[in-house]
Amino acid sequence: MKPRIGVVIHGPEIIDSDGARLVLDVLAEHYDVKAMLGGTMGRTAVIDANLEDRIDISRRMSLSGAINSLQGVDAAFLLNRGKTVDSGIAFGRIILSRTKHTPIIQIERPMECDGVVIPWNDAMPWAKQVAGMLNLPIRMPPAAQDVLVVRTDADGDRTRRCIHGAMPGETLRINGIVVGTAVSDDVEIVVEAGRIVEIAGARIKEHGIEKLGRIDPGTALVRTGSIRRTKHVPRIGTAERRRTNLSVVLIDHDAESTFELAADADLAVTIGDDTTAIAGDILYRLGIQIIGITDMDIDNVLTNVNIFPGSTVLRVESGYDDVVGGMVQDMLFGGEIRVRASSIDSVREQVIAIAGEKLIEVVSY
Repeated sequence: MKPRIGVVIHGPEIIDSDGARLVLDVLAEHYDVKAMLGGTMGRTAVIDANLEDRIDISRRMSLSGAINSLQGVDAAFLLNRGKTVDSGIAFGRIILSRTKHTPIIQIERPMECDGVVIPWNDAMPWAKQVAGMLNLPIRMPPAAQDVLVVRTDADGDRTRRCIHGAMPGETLRINGIVVGTAVSDDVEIVVEAGRIVEIAGARIKEHGIEKLGRIDPGTALVRTGSIRRTKHVPRIGTAERRRTNLSVVLIDHDAESTFELAADADLAVTIGDDTTAIAGDILYRLGIQIIGITDMDIDNVLTNVNIFPGSTVLRVESGYDDVVGGMVQDMLFGGEIRVRASSIDSVREQVIAIAGEKLIEVVSY
């Protein structure tokens, strides 16, 4: 009987590079493999690669949550493709700080010339096996007990979190909200009383800081750069949708929850440039049209965006996407995030009417 292992896959890059498929193929020859996705944005990559039958994307789980949820397995594997091996190790250290003390074998950048296998928590016997299977070297990580995600100033008032792997010019997102742009590769978030008061090495986006509100610097989800850097071929959705009594969902600056928010939806109204780009790209795979409200204040967290045919994107005056979006939520959704509608055309007409004199342009797809 083969040993049973759990493989948690992180991010679209490892899937787009075909690394996930390769590693799963090799591991399946030797182990009984249960593979699942950790995080959100890799879901579109799994769909594009037609890997839904091999990688479980049915639940939205953090990486540490996915690893901690593994039951009845002999070992846990983390499959990742960081910008560099060092940034991948730094990422692995953060995940280790949030998981149970269990052996974890990190397979980092397996399709690249610098790919390595990293044993965490006394996982060397497993690492040796897998390194031989994949013809990759073993890279020893820092001791797990040395992991420190945050540090507190001597006076106890401020907490600091260093962000690894940021590159100048990349956007900095916390819990899905763009809060700044890196101007250095040495970025540090400074938090006081739960609110960001400084981001060293970055140009702050004040509006993003306001939207973000209070955070826990130790558990906040921090990302830098584009959410999908690798080339891919999008797979368009073909789901059947209702033609009457439509279910319409509002997605307001929470694009990473799109899969959950749009469950059983026939149409989505999206608020904000990046939200419209990210949610629209996800919903393209699900065959769902959108009505987007934007003001061209886009941070380009996603390039090569795909929007499902029949969708409409409104451009309003600068700074008014949130204002118009709030009016739409009050007047069309009754303050909620779901509503029933007679048709897509009727929703589009109402949103355009609410935008009124603030409307600059209507783009149809």
